Amino acid sequence: MQELWSDDPKVVGEEIIRIVGQRIPVTLFQKGLNPQKLTPSEIFIKEGARLLLLAKESPFQSPQDPCLLLYQHQNQPMRGFHTSPMLETSSELGVLFPSSIITIQRRKYPRYVTSPRSVATFTRKASQYLNHGIIKNISIEGARVVGKFSQHIQKGDKLSPLSMTLRLKFGDFEEKATAPEAIVRRITEIDQETREFGVHFTLKGTDRENLERYLSICSIEDSPPNAT
Repeated sequence: MQELWSDDPKVVGEEIIRIVGQRIPVTLFQKGLNPQKLTPSEIFIKEGARLLLLAKESPFQSPQDPCLLLYQHQNQPMRGFHTSPMLETSSELGVLFPSSIITIQRRKYPRYVTSPRSVATFTRKASQYLNHGIIKNISIEGARVVGKFSQHIQKGDKLSPLSMTLRLKFGDFEEKATAPEAIVRRITEIDQETREFGVHFTLKGTDRENLERYLSICSIEDSPPNAT
């Protein structure tokens, strides 16, 4: 859910100056385009309009349609702003300076269905056997994973570490997050070989930020933003 954080020009201006100065990465979300990562680099005036210049992490061509830029301060909720591309080179994108900033608020621990290409690897604590599985859905504190997992793993066991590669239903955007430890809360036997685990974990630092960014994009993936 998108909520207004501020539309005060002074507050918005100070916030954009802050993310430029700290080079806080942003994710561009735009209809018809895979989410792309950029880095704010400069604020400048062109033909009377104030623009924000962003450096591309990798080359892409942006449509001239409205877009949403998401970013996150450490230990803070995801923020973002609607804008429109105004100029572009192979390595940079210039967008209109925003008039307001929003926060992306999610319900407490909502679960989102992931792409079948979202995967997890883990070992049972004190074991060297590596398990591979598909992440079916995920929240900020847990996930449901399916695979041909070791029969030695039982409810209450600790998985350490749980490494996750999270992908969207469309495109090739991905985030990576690792839980140093996850607890198996539920086990469902799908067939003689396949098992489904419900696991609980707590992420910190960059791993939590990466998962929060992924979940925020999931929350708007089915309803692309506009600038109105």
